[in-house]
Amino acid sequence: MNIHKRTRLTLLDRQEIWQLYQTRLWKVTLLAESFRVSPPTIDAVLKRARLQEFTPRNSTNHRFKTLQYGLKRLAKIEQSIQERLKREAKRYNKAYPGERVHFDTKREGVLNFV
Repeated sequence: MNIHKRTRLTLLDRQEIWQLYQTRLWKVTLLAESFRVSPPTIDAVLKRARLQEFTPRNSTNHRFKTLQYGLKRLAKIEQSIQERLKREAKRYNKAYPGERVHFDTKREGVLNFV
């Protein structure tokens, strides 16, 4: 079984939580304190335990593997590249000659002749 390094509740912990909860003596807050997790985590464990699903789930997000996502991402990247190239071209290419004039100035220091 492949368990993520940050998993706090193992398969046995989940089964024990479900068994303790079914005795009707243990409440969610008490379970959360004893297993050192938050009450919403206990609620999620109980929700999945009702379906007899105790093993940790694989965290792979299949949305990123689809062709549709890849094409949307590619279009977004191409759009950003086009905008960047357009900005750079606009920066240096002017509409008519002499539109941009650039002067370099420098102040001379005081010359002391001794």
